[in-house]
Amino acid sequence: MFTYPVHQAADILFCKATVVPVGKDQLPHLELTRLIARRFNRRYSPERVLFPEPAALLSDAPALLGTDGQKMSKSRGNAIAISATADETARLITAAKTDPDRNITYDPLERPEVANLVLLAALCLGRRPEDVASEIGGGGSSALKRLVIEAVNERFRGIRARRAELAEDSGYLRRVLRAGSERAGDIACETLQDVRRRMHTDYPDTTTATSSAALEE
Repeated sequence: MFTYPVHQAADILFCKATVVPVGKDQLPHLELTRLIARRFNRRYSPERVLFPEPAALLSDAPALLGTDGQKMSKSRGNAIAISATADETARLITAAKTDPDRNITYDPLERPEVANLVLLAALCLGRRPEDVASEIGGGGSSALKRLVIEAVNERFRGIRARRAELAEDSGYLRRVLRAGSERAGDIACETLQDVRRRMHTDYPDTTTATSSAALEE
């Protein structure tokens, strides 16, 4: 609880990110990152800013509920994974929580579970949620869920096919991951050197010097 937000800040600041794609629930973590950057700059680098204060990049849906009406979370099993099959997606959406009112409206405050499904369909269809709700009208939750199932499966059909393609070549995936990890490591080392210089802790490597002297003797 105490170290995770700082680790997350390090993940953002090591590459001196200026924007971070986040959900609404991550905004407090991002604000802590901004605070750490601001304090470091003020204390150790007042003349030339080292860390930019990253801004949040929110999507059209900064918060989505899980299929049970609670906060979406993989650990709670209420999320729809991109890797899910069309049948698995249908099962999850069919079991999603709604309410007894057959008239479908888009009202996030009064009808959060129904509004969540309407928004999910709207995002996948590229339409306004109000229009989606109006089209379903008195069709009830069954009509809403059918539309959401079709919209989600169609939206992710190509992505899922491409994902399955890539999953078959594990060697390629390992090479991509290794290259990304090495690149991130190089950037992190450069940033850490900058940090040490500004904190005046970039001491010489005395171990190497001592070992060389011992060999010469």
